[in-house]
Amino acid sequence: MIVKDEEELLPRSLTSVAGIASEIVVVDTGSTDRSAAIAREFGASVYAHEWEDDFSKARNQALDVASGDWILVLDADEELAPECLPLLSESLCRSDAFAYALHFVNYYGQFTEYLSFTDSCCRLFRNLPDLRYSGKIHEDIVPALLKRNLTPIPSRITIRHYGYLEDRVRQKRKPQRNASLLAKAIAATPGDSRLQYALGTEYLHMERYSEAMGVFLPLLESLEPSCGFYPDLLLKTALLLRLQRSHDETLRLVEEGLRLFPDFTDLWDLLGDLCAERNEYGLARKAYERSLMLTPRSGLYASQTGSGSFATAYRLGQLQEKLLNRAEALRSYRQALSKFPRYEPAWRRWLELTATEGRWAELLYCLRSWQVELTPQQWMEVVRSLLRYNELSLAQRIREWVPEPALVSLHPLSLRLSQWLIRSKQGDKTGVLAELQGLNEPKERALDIELLRWAIRLDLSAVKEDDRQQLVQDESAAAADERTFLTACTVFLEAACWDGLVCYLRQSEGALRHLPGLLRTPLLQLVLQAPDFVIQAILARCDRDRLSPQELCAYGLLCGALLRWMEATGALRQVQDRLPDWSLPRLALAQVYRSLAFERLGQPPEKAEWLKLSLWLSA
Repeated sequence: MIVKDEEELLPRSLTSVAGIASEIVVVDTGSTDRSAAIAREFGASVYAHEWEDDFSKARNQALDVASGDWILVLDADEELAPECLPLLSESLCRSDAFAYALHFVNYYGQFTEYLSFTDSCCRLFRNLPDLRYSGKIHEDIVPALLKRNLTPIPSRITIRHYGYLEDRVRQKRKPQRNASLLAKAIAATPGDSRLQYALGTEYLHMERYSEAMGVFLPLLESLEPSCGFYPDLLLKTALLLRLQRSHDETLRLVEEGLRLFPDFTDLWDLLGDLCAERNEYGLARKAYERSLMLTPRSGLYASQTGSGSFATAYRLGQLQEKLLNRAEALRSYRQALSKFPRYEPAWRRWLELTATEGRWAELLYCLRSWQVELTPQQWMEVVRSLLRYNELSLAQRIREWVPEPALVSLHPLSLRLSQWLIRSKQGDKTGVLAELQGLNEPKERALDIELLRWAIRLDLSAVKEDDRQQLVQDESAAAADERTFLTACTVFLEAACWDGLVCYLRQSEGALRHLPGLLRTPLLQLVLQAPDFVIQAILARCDRDRLSPQELCAYGLLCGALLRWMEATGALRQVQDRLPDWSLPRLALAQVYRSLAFERLGQPPEKAEWLKLSLWLSA
């Protein structure tokens, strides 16, 4: 390992190998923090190295002093995945193996478990005197292996890399540093296409897209498809072309890429996206389905995590929603979650659709199947979703399914919050308020709980004008930001504090400004289940002229739920004029005419129909 000022991440990296490494060698290139001391605490031998803008020299100094039979190379912002320890031990026992290309999971942006891309790199090899790194930057051991006619064996031994996370990139300024070093290296060896590709990638990281394109396009024309990084170069170029809205050129390049690399799932996903943008939905569906069927060649492609798996299934679900095919959309979301139950985008839509359809048996079956993999947050979302649909006994039952590790991770009052919401909805607001008044929990740690206490007080004092005015001015709910306003409204709706919500909307200064948030999913689903006088209060304060097309469509759905047919028709036709290709306003208008017909036959429509229509808003 080579390090410089890595005291923040170094302990995690060294902990991941502390139990298996016979020795740890750290080359320090000029740290001014505790990096060297931390390394020694882990039993590492630490060597100083004067930095010469040459990563290979630093790497090779570590190799020169290493004494073990095998070398595992890590950076401080990486860790060996603990579940791979048995595979690592097994791999080292192979007498015919000299090097392995390890599987890298590279997280980027804000850390999320699934926001990453995968690639491979040779980081595990036998300790032989002629195996040394080359290249001042993006140093590589593979050229030394090839001189021996050796090729790294693809491996599922996984390294987790955190170096592309937003905070890390900003702190270390790695793209700027790398671009400077690469420019120097290219000046010394102008014909090195690998360095040129690396420079284009750094431009991409810095969002200097024109410069990245200026590097990538000439490389694509000059390189043979057999070049190791050609598939990644092609994909990055296609993504840049799409970013520049060169749709026809992007499509041409993607189709050429699929001819060369028919098992590259990321290209199939991109083809599906392009076809969906062109309203070629049948072709888009075929592209996503093809991606889901493929098994890419190991180690050949850098790939977005979930491509050909849960992320592609989610894309297919979104496409099915655009086609208003709810059953197929649900099937795709469930397919995504069967591969990765913690995938939030698919989870959110699956839960909303399943609950709205009342598919409680399916919900219970899936929760049992995914039980140990769900996060504490997901368990709470399930309970609150059941509360929204008045499935109180089922919510009580689900609370008992939360595994012990998830319970430990929950805020101590989170489960009690769900119980208070259930009791409030059952009518025991006075008893709940008495318990809430006895809490001394800091507001910033339990916003929902503080807002529930406030909401019930406002609801119970709704007949007292003085108390009502004072409570609306309460600091916990009178905050001007939209998040607090919408969280407060969510608590009102979930706890069935209808009078309190109407009082809040009438007297809150921020209500007019943030009210459109109640017309967006998933809050719209809660609003549609509220009593008519609550929906009327919301509609009365909406300024139709300032609503977006989606919000205006929601306005029309709420009017339909109240049987206000003229208003519903006017709003929906207005949306149809602004977005003629959007099918939901036409579908909602058809529901208006259908409801009118049934009303005249003495069969008034139910809100459930409008509730189901509202789910298409986010599609």
